[in-house]
Amino acid sequence: MIDKTYETLERAVADVHDGATVMIGGFGNAGMPSRLIDALIAQGARELTIVNN
Repeated sequence: MIDKTYETLERAVADVHDGATVMIGGFGNAGMPSRLIDALIAQGARELTIVNN
């Protein structure tokens, strides 16, 4: 199995490009990956499609 664990949030979102689709988990504030979302904003990719349940 491929290890998809990253040591930093910045590295985890480094390859997210403009127009990408990102699926996140959570339900409202319960389990919402707020630090991941903040890292995506800081990374600067635009026109993202965010899929959430």
